[in-house]
Amino acid sequence: ISPNVLLMDEPLSNLDAKLRLDMRKAIKDIQNTIGITTVYVTHDQEEAMAISDRIAVMNFGVIQQIGTPRDLYQRPANLFVATFIGRSNILEGTAKNKTVRFTASGYEVKLDSLEKIPEQSVKISVRPEEFIICYGKDDEGIEAVVEDNTFLGLNTHYFMRLESGELVEIIRESLISGDLSKGDRVKLQVKTEKINVFSATEDGTTLIQREE
Repeated sequence: ISPNVLLMDEPLSNLDAKLRLDMRKAIKDIQNTIGITTVYVTHDQEEAMAISDRIAVMNFGVIQQIGTPRDLYQRPANLFVATFIGRSNILEGTAKNKTVRFTASGYEVKLDSLEKIPEQSVKISVRPEEFIICYGKDDEGIEAVVEDNTFLGLNTHYFMRLESGELVEIIRESLISGDLSKGDRVKLQVKTEKINVFSATEDGTTLIQREE
């Protein structure tokens, strides 16, 4: 390591949750004030995103993607990055002619970036906050049944079973009243501009990498 580069290896690993939050802000403030390049090693994805300007995600010693926290979260290079940085539901589907079809229900969304993609099986990455919960019987979407929910103050986490048998996690801002209960039936749509579509190969190479 160059004398002009500071190396920090898991500096917050033994701290409790609240102190970790306070210390990671303190570290970032000091680093910005001093202006020294810092290599920060951590297994905590949220910590990496909070502190870093750029992140390198590695798997078995091989760099999978280098980018800003926003790049890695919103446009991961492959399935490993999509599931390692934050949480993501991976669903089966097919893609053809600007259209992605979810195998679970036949629900379709339009993606202009797929115009030149030949018909093929794909894996669709939908983060928990990228689902839209619908209640109308005539609404299009993926049918789902609430299996469990966890109230965490600002947000409520739902675990829903799709008609295909797949289990998905959904995060929604908590309501004052009227949160969903176990056994409730809903339909799920997705925020089309946010989802990512990957080839159905083992390495999950991205099919779409749109510029924002």
